[in-house]
Amino acid sequence: MVRTAGTCLYKEARLNIEPAFPGSTISITLPARSANAIGFPTRPKRTIYDEKDTGNDDDAFTKRHLASDGSVFFRRRNTYPRSFLWRVLDERKTLEIQAVDLENDERSTHEADLTLLLHFSTPIRPFCVAFAEPDDQNSITVFAITTTNELYALAIPCAFFSKEAASDADVEHWCKRATPALLHSNIPYRLVAVGIDQLLVSLDNGSILRLLRENKDDILWTEATFQQSNWSLTLRGVLPWKGQQTVRFGNTDLPASTAANMSLSPDGSHIISVCLDHTLRIFNLQSGKLTRQQDLLDIGDGAQDRNQSHLLGPSHSKLMQIVEALGVANVSYFVVVYSPIQHEFKFYGVRSTDFATPEAFVDIQPDFSFVPPIDDLMNATVWTLEEFYLVPSASGWKGTQLWLRARSGPSSSVFQITFDPSDDDEQLSRVWKNDWTTVDSGPLTIEGLRKEPTNPGEQDWDTSELYEIDVTERWLDFLFHPGRFTIATLETALFILQKGIEGDRSSTTRKGSLKDRLCTTIAEAARRQASEDTSVDYERSIAEQWRAYYGLVKDLHKRRGESLSLAYDSVSDQPWLVLSDYLSAVRNCNEPEAILNNSDILAKRHLPSGPLRKALQKPEAQSPEVRRLLNAAASFRRRLPSSFQQDLKRYLHADLLQSRSITVIDRMEQMEADCDLSSTMTDDDLASLIEDLGNDVNRLSTEVFQSALRALKFERKGGQPRSTQSARYGLKALLRIASETLAFNYETLLDLLVLILFMQFEEDISEDFDASVVFFDLINEFKDWIVLDWIATTVWSHQTPTGRSSTRWMKEFDDASKTSSRFPITQTALEGMYGYGATSIPTPNSLKTGFLTYWSQGWLASIFSAQGQSFDSIVEDMMGKLLFQKEYELAKDFSKFLPESNWASYLKGRMHIALGENQLASLCFQKPAYNLALGIGFSVDMADTARLVPETEQDLFSDGLPKYYSHVLSLFEKVKAYSFAADYARLGLNSMMGFEDETLRTELLQRLFTASIQTSRFEEAYTAMIRHSDLALKHSSLKSLVTSMVAQAQTTALLKFPLVGLVEEMDAILYELCQKTLNIGSGPPYYQILYAFRISRGNFRGAATILYERLQRLKTTSSQVHDPADESLIQCYLMIINALSSVSPEDAYILADQRNDEGMPQFLHGPIGTAKKLLKRHIVTLDTLRKEYQAELDRVAAIENGHFAFMDPADEMDIL
Repeated sequence: MVRTAGTCLYKEARLNIEPAFPGSTISITLPARSANAIGFPTRPKRTIYDEKDTGNDDDAFTKRHLASDGSVFFRRRNTYPRSFLWRVLDERKTLEIQAVDLENDERSTHEADLTLLLHFSTPIRPFCVAFAEPDDQNSITVFAITTTNELYALAIPCAFFSKEAASDADVEHWCKRATPALLHSNIPYRLVAVGIDQLLVSLDNGSILRLLRENKDDILWTEATFQQSNWSLTLRGVLPWKGQQTVRFGNTDLPASTAANMSLSPDGSHIISVCLDHTLRIFNLQSGKLTRQQDLLDIGDGAQDRNQSHLLGPSHSKLMQIVEALGVANVSYFVVVYSPIQHEFKFYGVRSTDFATPEAFVDIQPDFSFVPPIDDLMNATVWTLEEFYLVPSASGWKGTQLWLRARSGPSSSVFQITFDPSDDDEQLSRVWKNDWTTVDSGPLTIEGLRKEPTNPGEQDWDTSELYEIDVTERWLDFLFHPGRFTIATLETALFILQKGIEGDRSSTTRKGSLKDRLCTTIAEAARRQASEDTSVDYERSIAEQWRAYYGLVKDLHKRRGESLSLAYDSVSDQPWLVLSDYLSAVRNCNEPEAILNNSDILAKRHLPSGPLRKALQKPEAQSPEVRRLLNAAASFRRRLPSSFQQDLKRYLHADLLQSRSITVIDRMEQMEADCDLSSTMTDDDLASLIEDLGNDVNRLSTEVFQSALRALKFERKGGQPRSTQSARYGLKALLRIASETLAFNYETLLDLLVLILFMQFEEDISEDFDASVVFFDLINEFKDWIVLDWIATTVWSHQTPTGRSSTRWMKEFDDASKTSSRFPITQTALEGMYGYGATSIPTPNSLKTGFLTYWSQGWLASIFSAQGQSFDSIVEDMMGKLLFQKEYELAKDFSKFLPESNWASYLKGRMHIALGENQLASLCFQKPAYNLALGIGFSVDMADTARLVPETEQDLFSDGLPKYYSHVLSLFEKVKAYSFAADYARLGLNSMMGFEDETLRTELLQRLFTASIQTSRFEEAYTAMIRHSDLALKHSSLKSLVTSMVAQAQTTALLKFPLVGLVEEMDAILYELCQKTLNIGSGPPYYQILYAFRISRGNFRGAATILYERLQRLKTTSSQVHDPADESLIQCYLMIINALSSVSPEDAYILADQRNDEGMPQFLHGPIGTAKKLLKRHIVTLDTLRKEYQAELDRVAAIENGHFAFMDPADEMDIL
């Protein structure tokens, strides 16, 4: 028998389940009665859960992150939030619930980004978690039964998921508990919520318990049982019946008649159940009687007797689904059942509520066996179908979809088929044989990671290569790639590695970022290994330790991918997979992905299969030549050695970033020579290529290659922008799919590039083929890719809101980001730059599983297809956003993508100035100065989309060089780079033509003066000052110049300035400073400077006057004058005498103010102000000064000889 693998048309987008931000997880301990008679009941408790408190060992990781059960509940109401992911954690004692909607209303200011952890005292029973939705309230109701048979009814308002304060409400108010009577004596097996006030419970005695209550606040439930016999209320119904068949489930033996699946009929009149004995049973709610009982497959009595020993396994999640009639005549609804024994589906139509009649319940296809070919699809003989979802189309049976989740050993796969159950047998047989499609698990599985080209664990390096490459950097890039591994996974692996290296001495208090701690641990382990084994050098040891760490990460990562359930959102027609620590959205493959994923099928068939043919809608994808080209190019490059692949990528990136002006042909030849493709290829490679191309190498034209490139491009399908904003998981899905799309497109472009490099030298090719044209188109595509890949894989530190709802909680962390180097969440540059407008992409209706693929591709395409913007302007816009977010190191790395344009040069200048590289910044600012200042083909309003230039300074562009230099000057002033500020002030002044605004000239002069003062360029400061026309400004500048030069001991230079027209102002400034000097002994020597200034200007009497004033202050304020060794008074006398000796005798005097305590009669020493009125200026002659000088000498001599007064000299009696 020929095995037919399904057509791969779908792909998983695995999303990590992590807290939205620190403090977004709310832990609530639910009340519970004591598990035994002497215990104490559990009291409710609410706390903000700290993820750091979980510990880092394997057990803590398993309890907190690896779920044993889970699914997604979708509300019927189209009100946000409506999709809730629930998981059972911590040995089934914790129920985690969080909203996972893709979108939110654009007007909403609150996002449901909080996670609830509901802790139970005892484990939750398997299959005993159910969700319901009230019709009149914005809430969800969760039902759970624990191992103590306690029934919990949790009425959780949706506000709990968006407002932290909402969950402060009393737990007893929304948490109701009950233990119905029949749960005291029976063990519940399955729980189904019909609504918030009606439950169905399958019991271990084979009966179905129906629970009813009046309203959501009731703790009393009305009980009713439904059972095959009437013995449910007798002793025989309570005690096990010997001889009946049972199935072991955990610690319980379940009777064969136990209901494994139950549902209420759409009209609410019957309970329909599938039992473990392979029987379909229908009970009437009113009478409680069994109205219909038959084999699942409607097998006759004889065959049914032969299958009595065949019992269903108790762990099947789903065996039945009720489907609406969909306009089918004479049918009320359909019951779809699945038989695990025969692996067969049955479709029953319900025509009447009188199930006792044969016509009421009919098989719509009695002659066809709906058996999915899972054996062929999974290439396995033993498998189990775990779940299924039948999705009818809106128009009826035609276009019905069936989604399956099957397991064979540890492998779990999802399959889908589109069919019409009402078709004839021949058509159904053909469809069920050939039209099955599969879901690719994506690149985050262990197998996907193994194929990842950047995975260092799959690369073999020799010792010489280890010294040439940075192994640690490559591992960090791989491990911390956004969305690949969770922080909890990496932290746990690090903890285990440290424990293995250090044993019990392992330190858990190491500080620093995860990357720092990881690198430190790897380096310590490598040094230890290198010291113990001298045959292993350090670099080799580093590589081995990284591989050991990755082995731990890989083991934890594999456990995270365990499949738990399949859920289907009937509103958006979106299937979801819930894994142990993932939420996975199932999406359509885009057309190039579908072509390459099904290369084997396309190689064997001239025409693709029905599902694949429908998936390839673009004309380019429908072309056999394009499909053959894409598959042949991929196969051709895949056969080349890995060393060539690395060289190709390295030389390609070098070519993309080079700015040389060389021809396209030269670039092609240079790249081919660098990669040495001709010597790398073998004859087998060439033969395989020709075979893959179908011997049509000489028919390949430029148009075929360009069609292949068009197949990679996004094609708009119309539609309208949605009035929504991206929710947290919507943005996660966008980023995940965008990352996968970029990786896929990159590999495909590489495939085509290698083929072009090979074909450029071939002679036997089509005349319509021009390798240079295709190469040029490829390079343009690579240019887009390299920029998009950078922003999609780069995580920045200063995150931005992605919608109105995320703005609120990001503001709460704004202060935290100011006091720390990083924000408490991670965000890629792509998400931060373009996440806010993600929902503005027009999308058509009814995309179903193609919605996420279309949305993501449209989002990426919108970045470089903005109306009126070129590639260069968009790259400049990205650079501006990096600078606006103060991501200067990232901007430095991104600057390699910038074009050689005026605005790009300005942006580089802003980057360099922020990094302290002022010389480079100055060069970047000067290079485009002429064009930016004169506005030649430039508008700052259009170029500065990031708003780096404040509105008040935008007028400084395109309005002359002086204003432009003034703007650059302000940039250097902000970072206190005053030497460069002075340079640009000079440039601004030199560029003035004489007709500019005098105000601007004055401003530049003053800023030049200030910058010169700050850099001690005093001559330049003086020159700028004397050019002022504003006298008041000149006076203040002169004063600033004086104080600055004196403070830096530049008095000599100060006195050399000519000070034309400023002598009197200089004298007045110095005199004012003398008066303001508080301590003339230790303060600035303004008296001496003014003395020297007046001497230099020939004003000897003025010099003597200012020194005499200093002499008076020294006598009254300085304590040092009483020290015989202090000569300040003597020197002051000498300087005054020398100054007065330089004038004629008749002019050898000065006028001085009389001191308050000198020369006054004793009676005048009275109240304050008495003597002041009598003070007069007096003449001090040269002779008087000489006498005072001699008296001072005598005083000092007497003190040195020990002759000093014990009383004040003014007293009459001296004691010597």
